[in-house]
Parts: sequence; C-alpha cells; structure tokens
Amino acid sequence: MRGLLCCIFLLALWPAAQAVAQTFQVEDIRVEGVQRVPVGTVLNYLPIQIGETVEPVRVAAAIRSLYRTGFFQDVEILRDGGVLLVQVVERPSIASIEVNGNKAIPTDELLKSLADVGFAEGQVFNRFILNDVERELQRLYESRGQYDTRVASTVSPLPRNRVGVRIDIHESRPARIREIVFVGNQTFSDKQLRKLVGLGPKRWYHIFSSRDQYAREKLAADLERLQSFYQNQGYVNFAITSTQVTITPDRQGIYITINLSEGERYQIGEIALVGDLIVAEEELRSLLAMAPGETYSRKSVTDSLSRVRERLGEEGYAFANINVVPELDRERQVVDLTFYVDPGKRVLVRRINVHGNERTRDDVIRRELRQMEGAWLSTAALQRSRLRLQRLGFFEDVNIETPPVPGEPDLVDVDVTVTERLSGSIQAGIGYGQTQGVMFNVSLQQDNVLGSGDRLGLSFNNSSINTIYGVSYLQRYWTQSGISRSLNATYRETDAYSADLTDYDTKALNVGMSFGIPLNEEDSIHFGLAYEELELIPGARAANYIHDFVDANGDNFAFYKGTLGWVRDSRDRAIFPTRGARHQVSAEVALPGSDLEFYKLYYSQRRYWPLTSSLTLSLNLSLGYGDGYGDSSKLPFFENFYAGGISSVRGFRGNSLGPRVNDPGHPSHGDPIGGNARIVGGAELIFPVPFVEADSLRMMAFLDAGNVYDTSDKVDFGELRYSTGVGLTWLSPLGALTFSLARPLNERSGDRTQVFQFSLGALF
Repeated sequence: MRGLLCCIFLLALWPAAQAVAQTFQVEDIRVEGVQRVPVGTVLNYLPIQIGETVEPVRVAAAIRSLYRTGFFQDVEILRDGGVLLVQVVERPSIASIEVNGNKAIPTDELLKSLADVGFAEGQVFNRFILNDVERELQRLYESRGQYDTRVASTVSPLPRNRVGVRIDIHESRPARIREIVFVGNQTFSDKQLRKLVGLGPKRWYHIFSSRDQYAREKLAADLERLQSFYQNQGYVNFAITSTQVTITPDRQGIYITINLSEGERYQIGEIALVGDLIVAEEELRSLLAMAPGETYSRKSVTDSLSRVRERLGEEGYAFANINVVPELDRERQVVDLTFYVDPGKRVLVRRINVHGNERTRDDVIRRELRQMEGAWLSTAALQRSRLRLQRLGFFEDVNIETPPVPGEPDLVDVDVTVTERLSGSIQAGIGYGQTQGVMFNVSLQQDNVLGSGDRLGLSFNNSSINTIYGVSYLQRYWTQSGISRSLNATYRETDAYSADLTDYDTKALNVGMSFGIPLNEEDSIHFGLAYEELELIPGARAANYIHDFVDANGDNFAFYKGTLGWVRDSRDRAIFPTRGARHQVSAEVALPGSDLEFYKLYYSQRRYWPLTSSLTLSLNLSLGYGDGYGDSSKLPFFENFYAGGISSVRGFRGNSLGPRVNDPGHPSHGDPIGGNARIVGGAELIFPVPFVEADSLRMMAFLDAGNVYDTSDKVDFGELRYSTGVGLTWLSPLGALTFSLARPLNERSGDRTQVFQFSLGALF
C-alpha cells in the first residue's frame, strides 16, 4: 500500500504538459481557454511560430506580449512534447455601464469620455482602467470646484464571462469663490482687474450668474483675458508668475491669488514691410491698425495681419503667409515691428462645384456667387458669396472650401456645399395680440417655388382689427442682371375703433407691381405702382371731423399710388443680426388723377454693434411725414401715422400716443386720431436667454422714445414719451412671439399705459 501511494505521488510530479524549462523545437501550437477572442488573434500576438526553437527566455517574452493585449487576466505557456500549449483565461467583457448620482455632468458626456479611454459596453473589462476612470472623474469634479465629490464603482459578474459596472457619484456642492487677490499690479488696481475676470465673489445683483463657482477652465480663460488686456495696453513683457487656489478647511470656500509681473509699457517704434509686396506699400500701410508713437497693442497687430492677408486674398493670393517680428528696445521702451510678406502663388479657380442642392436649381445658387470660374481666387468674393447664399433663407448651412487641384499648384476648385431647409410652409393658427385682439390666420408660402428662388404667398388673416386676404408673387431675378419684380393683390377690412382709435371702418382693395434694382452688394432701389379702391364707413360714435370729411370728399375713393425707395443693408444676417445696419428711405404718393392727392415720406434705420460674443447693442430710428398736395390740403386722416405699443413705444397702449379728439361731450372725446408726422427711436441691449441654449430665443433690455404730431400745430419734442424695460422674442414655428415688460418714464395725464404687452401669432 505504501509503495502504491509513492507511485501516485511521483506521477503527479510528472504532468503530461510541463512548463518550458529547456530549449526545444516547436512542432505545433495549441491554444486553449479562448471564448470570444479568435485563435488567430492569439497566434498573431504570439511571437513564436511553428518550426522555431524556443527557450525559457522567449517563452517569458511571449507571455508578456499576450498580457499586453489586455484580453487576458491569466496566461500560461506549457510544453506537451513538441507542442507549445498556450492556456489563457479571458478577461470578462463589459455588458453594461450604469452611472448614478451625476447632475453637474450629463450621463452622455460621461459615457463618451469613458469610451474615449477604452471603457465602454462590449469592450474587455480591465480593473486598472476602471481605477483610472474613478481617479479621473474625481479630478474632473475637483476642477469644477466640487471637492467633496466621491466616486465609487461596483463590478457584478454576469453569465457568459461578462460583468456589469455601476459607477456611483456622490456630488458635493461647488465651493464658492470668496475672494480674488492680485499681487504685483501697480498700474491697475484690484478693482479694475476684477472687472476683467469672469470669476469672483457673487454679489446681490448677480441674479443668474455662476461667477462664484470655480472651474479650472474658467480660471485659465481669466488668466488669458488678463494677458490680453495688459498686452493691449503696451505691457509686452507682462507675465503671470503663479496662481494659488486655496480651499478652506470645510472645503466650501475658495481663495484665488494671482501673482503677476507687469513690466514696462512700450510704444510702437518703426514699422517695416518687407518681402514681396505685390500690393503698393502705401496701401498696405493704410491697412495697419497702428502707427509709430502709439501704445503697443497685441490686438492691433493681430487686426493688421488679418487686414493685410485679406487684401492679398482679393488679388488671388489666398494662401499668403504674413508674419510679424517684434524687436524690443528696452532702453527706449519701444517695439519695432517688421511685417514679412510672402504672398505665395497666385491661385486661379478651375471649377466651381455645387453640392447638397436637392431642390434648389444649380443656377439659383450660382447667380449669387461673386467668385467666378477662371478668375483669380478672392477671399473677399468667397465671403460675399457665402453671405448672399445665407441671406436667401433657403439653407440651414453654407460651406465653401477651396481644395487644390492635384498636380496643379496654382489651381483650386471651389466646392459650395449647402444644407437645404424646408422653404415651404402651410400654417393655420390662432393667436392673440393686445393691439390686434384674437387673430386667426391661414397661410401658404413657398419661398423657393420649384427650386427657382421665386416666392409665392397666399394668406387669410382675421382679427378684431383687420380681415386680410392676400396673394403675392416675387421673382428675385426677373432679369439676369438681378432686377426683381413683385406682384401682389390684397383686400383689407379695418375696424379702427377696435384698435383704440376713433370709430370708423375701411374696406380697401389694392393691386400693385413693384421692382427692385440692385446698385451694388448693399444698396438697392425700389419703385412700384398700385391701384387702390377704398370705402370709408363712419361708425355710430365717429368724431365730427370724420363726418365733415365725408361731407366734403365722399366715402368712396380711388387712388393711383407710386412708391420709390432706397435700401442699404449691411447686416450679417436677417434674423438676430449682430453687426451691420439697415437703412431705408422711401416715398409713397397718391398720383395726380387720384380722388385725393397726398404723399408720405419714410426713413428708418437700425444699427447693430457686437459688444461681446453674446451681447449686441442696437440703435433704431424711424421717421414719417405726410401731407396733401394739389386739391388736397392735408393728409387724409385714415392715412395718419400712429405710435405706442409693442412695435414702437412699449409701455403705452397700441396706437394711443399723439393727438386726440378734442370735442367735450362727444362720445369720441379723447380718442387717438394719429398725426401726419411720426418719430420713434430707441436702444436695445440684446442677449441670449440665461441658462437656455436656443438660437430661436433672445432677450433685450430697451429704452424707447416716440410720439406722433399734427404739424399744423406746434411740434413740441418735449412731448416725446419714454419707456424702459425688458423683452423676449421667440421665433416659434407659427411666427415671432414677442413679449415686453415696460415702465413709462414720463407718463402724462390721459396717457393709456400698459406695463405687460405681447403679440402672439404673425400676420402674413
């Protein structure tokens, strides 16, 4: 019995497969233990092939090679005679990843970040990667000022060698910035520098601000802002030497110390332009945004580079290389600037290709392009082409690229790629406006009829003030030179009493044709002729002057109207512009032969300035004047101008400003009657809605001023009404919705005010 046990023990010490302890020649390779990983993949990473002679050192290297794949949690290489036996235990795959407790960072962003480092569903599970993920998430929250956030993970085994991963995040409240201290500043005070940075303690008036929430990225942006500010003030050698972020013991407060070195302030010395100056040096110098003797500014240098580069681009040198080399004279504290101009090769356009236009005809796009085939490539022409295409309103996006022609260094193609939007709409809606009352509208509009670029519109609108039927057709290119033609017919019934005016109704039919002639890229003139028939119906409480007018002139009129106008539009876009201006001057005349002869003159302008990337200042002015001529002594009262309401002077009721019926004892006494002159203006500070990411929403803080006058009396500009407030505009699928909350600043006795105003639903 004792001998049998001894034999069994010796056999156990001599297994069929042994560790490779000696050199041998591999006759075959066998892989065991794989489930998902193909055998071919294992053999591909194994640095040993059949027929080779292996020794223990090579086996050890092979084991390390298979471990490095990350597929296996255990690898063993054995010898079974002449066979190399590779035994592996695969790592489990990740079946699911669940993230809980995260509020500050969306789950989609977290999962994407995990996938970027190879930790995603379907990937091989690696505990080391998961540990790195936990540490990185911890650092991410700390960089956002949430220092007490805790991240923990749980791994649950699942059938078929899979695991489920659960990541629990216990977010803490962000630590609040209590103070920012600047050290080393001598020229500018702490108060001045604090106004430059976005981070800082939160004051009572920072209602929607998160400025006191620390984030590493915010601090980096503030440091760059300080750097730019100082270098734009001439401090060429300005440097931020260090920053310290100190956390209070309770981890709820942050103190930031910024150490800086201002250096000396430098002036601009000599400016030299060298290189291949294909444009006259005098002209290039006129483009520079600085001059000798001025304070050095990094922004001025950057702007100068852009201007010179754009000018060379207009000559076909689209890929010009322009560098500026500053030379500091520390004794004189001046900076000499040398602009090195390398225009490169002048580039011709071989072909213009248009892509993405499934509905719009090719020629409709090409006629808007200012870059021509066979011409020198011009960056200005490309920019103008993109702007013209964007202004059409047919496209969500316009992208223009200039790929080089293979083998031709001086040729490029121009690829114009458009993303079309739906250009037709059928709308039926019900709305309410505080001037118009309840509104019902049905409209059919196609802005790009059969891809031609023409616009067709049919509409019916009904409100307590107006009932309108209309049809219009606009040919944007009636001629190849860009002359447009518009045909329209409108029937309108108006109840003036419902608009808070004196009591009368009108019924009018108007048929007209107008033309537009472009003078250049921004200017155009417009003229047209129209025929109008109008019926005037005095109401039961109509003022005496209306009855007197009917007795003198009748109640049915025919007009032959002519219009003439000029428009200059330099806005960067038609909807929510941020820069540029739109000016319009026009005249409307009831021509000789009309039953009444009169004219009306209009001027309007609105300008936009971008103050920051999200803040725009807008100023506007609108003037109107009308009078009679020939046999008519004055402007007919039903053609009067009006002011007040959400579209002119907010805070006052619609159409309520200006002259009123002065007939004590009559029911119409005090009713607004408008005037033959109108002035309205204002300023708006336009900005996105806080905490809402939507391109269709804008808010504004405004100051309005305006009134209407009867110039037969003395015009007193002291009678101008002013108001201020805030507003909101939403471009909804049914049209523009506008809301305002306004306070009149100089309300007078008898004024009709209205603090909250809105208009819902758009008239066609």
